[in-house]
Amino acid sequence: MQAAPPVLPVQLELSTSTGDDGYQVVSVAGELDIATAEQAYSFIIEVIDGRLRGSAPVTVDLSGVTFCDASGLGALARLARYARAAGRQLKLTSVRPSVMKVMRITSLDRVFPELHPPVHAYSALVTEVTGVTGAGPQNGPGQFGAG
Repeated sequence: MQAAPPVLPVQLELSTSTGDDGYQVVSVAGELDIATAEQAYSFIIEVIDGRLRGSAPVTVDLSGVTFCDASGLGALARLARYARAAGRQLKLTSVRPSVMKVMRITSLDRVFPELHPPVHAYSALVTEVTGVTGAGPQNGPGQFGAG
């Protein structure tokens, strides 16, 4: 009896679907790193250039991304530039906190405005949590910054 070959973990899975709004959604799962970044880039470029070409946005669902290195971040930045040059918007959704942290550190999050809630949403959240109206903590007597 022959032993089965070892099962290697899938490094990257890419798929497309049509969202509720009729736009294309690219789902990315696995590791977006030096070994897979070009594969993801090429796949998403094909979607951007594909049959729904026009002004419709392309959404990239990153909920399945378990790891992202500098090559993965670079691919996302290049994709945003490519989409913009092609007259398309590239939107990211479901970014895991670990990936979002690296995007914030590198300022890549600024390229994707949908990753930032509107200021009024933050204000409403602060009001709901603290019961105080306003956009955040205020300096008062006895606090740092008080005059």
